[in-house]
Amino acid sequence: MLKSSFVLCISFFCCLFSHGQQVLKGRVLASDTRKPIPVANVFLSNTSVGTITGEDGSFTIQRFPDGRYDLVVSCIGYETFILAVKSDKIPDFLQVVLTPRVTELSEVIVEPYEKDGWQKYGSFFIENFIGASSNAANCKLLNKEVVKFRHSKKRNTLTAFADEPLVLENNALGYVLKYTLTKFEYRYDDRIMYFQGYPLFVEMETKRSRMRARWIKNRQETYKGSLMHFMRSLFRNKLLENNFEVRRLTKIPETEKSRVKAIYQSIMKMSASAPGTVLSVHNMGFSEDSMSYYRKVTQHPDELNVLIDKLLPGDSIAYAIDSVTVGLDFSNHLLVVYPPKKNPIEFARAYLTNGFENVPVKSELFLTTGHRVSVLANGTYYDGIDLLTAGYWAWWEKLGNMLPYEYWPPK
Repeated sequence: MLKSSFVLCISFFCCLFSHGQQVLKGRVLASDTRKPIPVANVFLSNTSVGTITGEDGSFTIQRFPDGRYDLVVSCIGYETFILAVKSDKIPDFLQVVLTPRVTELSEVIVEPYEKDGWQKYGSFFIENFIGASSNAANCKLLNKEVVKFRHSKKRNTLTAFADEPLVLENNALGYVLKYTLTKFEYRYDDRIMYFQGYPLFVEMETKRSRMRARWIKNRQETYKGSLMHFMRSLFRNKLLENNFEVRRLTKIPETEKSRVKAIYQSIMKMSASAPGTVLSVHNMGFSEDSMSYYRKVTQHPDELNVLIDKLLPGDSIAYAIDSVTVGLDFSNHLLVVYPPKKNPIEFARAYLTNGFENVPVKSELFLTTGHRVSVLANGTYYDGIDLLTAGYWAWWEKLGNMLPYEYWPPK
């Protein structure tokens, strides 16, 4: 998720075989003392499957679902342990060794935590981490005091840290998220935001039938047109059938804007070379019309979009890697339109102009490293850092709209 962010046609993908629900057993020890660590959190990221260790450090995950998941083991005072585990290759017994977290001393930190960081950046963090959608408006971060911030003036970036899992109560979707944050970074220069972490979902309970019905409806609406919905449709080669319109998009640098930028830089150099002298556009050799034109060009986008108006089926941008994995691979950019869903009013007001509320949601995909992204049947994709999203998904795919990978809409 950067700005700013995942069967069966046999001729396209091999069949997915169910291995049944497996059992994962193990023990958690401290690296320095080799003693067991009790009450450590052990869970599969992006699911509701988890447990805690006993007094002897042991744990058992009784229902390991089919697929590939990040096993997360965390405990306050220790570095978080992450291990990718596949349901068809579960180890007989897993011994996890946690390393004590080194406490940073303020005198050796080049960039210390911001004093009053939450007052300065709390609202910005909420908008870019939890989101600005109607679902996000019904979310509450219960332990915001654990979030620390650093602002690097040299790199012009904002980073956030948390030494313990963030606890988010999502009253719109009916989940409590326990989110182990490993990275949050916003680059002001290019307005790209990246966060990484591992959520554990806990189903909220209610005896109110209306509340339960509202959660079911909100989850279904949240899922439609989401990145998870797209990845699942891609895996099954059903993009068109599930109403996703995918087209190739090429971005060409705006050479005229680059030329005008160079002219402006020369003007600035001329001004710097004559301190104390008032320079007009005339004695610098430029006319008023030229300066007016230059100002207009600087408002142009840095790149021109060239859209190839031809719908792409799933098998033109993805292929089978093995019986349970699909590779998403494409050049340049992809424009993804989902006509059944219109721009939310919050998105239209923030990024578009009036009248765009009735326009279908549009997103862009770009492979940052040029490497393919692996996609599984439940919508999981990795490595996430290789995939950049822009447009609607960059705004939508935040914690306030996150669903566990066990979720499937009602048939």
